[in-house]
Amino acid sequence: MRGKLLSGGVLTLAFVAGCTSSVDRVGGEAAPAGSPAGASPSTPGAPAPTSTAASAPATSASTPGAAVTRTTGPATQTSGIRQTDWPNAVIRNLKFCGESDNSVSFRNGSNGFDVPCKILPGGARPVYAEFIVEEPANAPSTEDALVLVELGNPDAARRQALVPVQLADNGRNRNAWPVILGDQSSSAGDRVMTFVSYRVVGENVEATVRKLDGGTETRRWRKADGGGNWERY
Repeated sequence: MRGKLLSGGVLTLAFVAGCTSSVDRVGGEAAPAGSPAGASPSTPGAPAPTSTAASAPATSASTPGAAVTRTTGPATQTSGIRQTDWPNAVIRNLKFCGESDNSVSFRNGSNGFDVPCKILPGGARPVYAEFIVEEPANAPSTEDALVLVELGNPDAARRQALVPVQLADNGRNRNAWPVILGDQSSSAGDRVMTFVSYRVVGENVEATVRKLDGGTETRRWRKADGGGNWERY
């Protein structure tokens, strides 16, 4: 089992979905909202900026915007999973999308089916942190990713899920772990629960969701077992 990424600090990464205001890039975190989904703040293969001091939080205006917050100890090497081209990624074991194959191939953010599965919809961005502790000790990655996926057409019933993604020990494949499901949409499909924001806190996940009745609430999940399944707490 891989050791924790940080022994002396707490890693908190936040993403707020569906916004257009710009946000300062912090420590190689996700690109500002409004950029193409999955855009990287650095050129492919280039390491993210590092610092031996804790990074200052980046904040947005009071209008709906994205907040990327990183509070950490000494910086560590950039993981390969940050180089993922998410709109065109191939993710294994993503059963949420309902495909019979072992993997889901996205092209321009969708798997292209009649009932599409979309990755990082609405300008959503990935969150990076080490929180899948059950991975092999020889895994090449120091971080994992948490990405938003949506199944269904805009004019019909849809459902969202947060998907933990791990870089396989071969350094190439992206493997999905059990997802965090959003609520089922209304029977008519006109009301959908959405993840407004999400972040990784330690090994747990915290999100603000907009419920079917339009209200918002904060939900928290922790791992329920060694298989990576989640439970609310």
